[in-house]
Amino acid sequence: MLEQRVRLVSETLARALNRRTFLRRAAGTVVSGVASLAMGSLLTNSSVRAAGSKAPAIPLITCSPPGPYCNTGAGSLSGCHGAHCYQHLYNGTVYQCQVYYQYYAGGCWTSGDGWTCCDCSCGSPRVATCGCAQYNPAPVVQPN
Repeated sequence: MLEQRVRLVSETLARALNRRTFLRRAAGTVVSGVASLAMGSLLTNSSVRAAGSKAPAIPLITCSPPGPYCNTGAGSLSGCHGAHCYQHLYNGTVYQCQVYYQYYAGGCWTSGDGWTCCDCSCGSPRVATCGCAQYNPAPVVQPN
């Protein structure tokens, strides 16, 4: 009895509804919803800053790399992926970089004030050295 009634109602609704209009409106609703979510997060961050509460300031980098910070031409640390070595611009050429183990056994270390630092060797054979850094205000405990 209930199944028959549901079938009749759904068939009536399907005949009365224009599918193209329904899909167009549904797609428009989804697109505007996603856009509003994206804009909402941007506006929320800027409105918080505008209201006077500032984001916590990142302290100066306290790493001591074996050269400048890795740079691809867009400023310090632009040649890094977080604290990981990636690329470095040296004498007009961009070289691929990897962790440099000469000064630290692991190549990377954590400073006492929240910075993860890595020494980088660029080019093969090594042409230049640089360093990368990433700030971690609250270190996450890793599982064993």
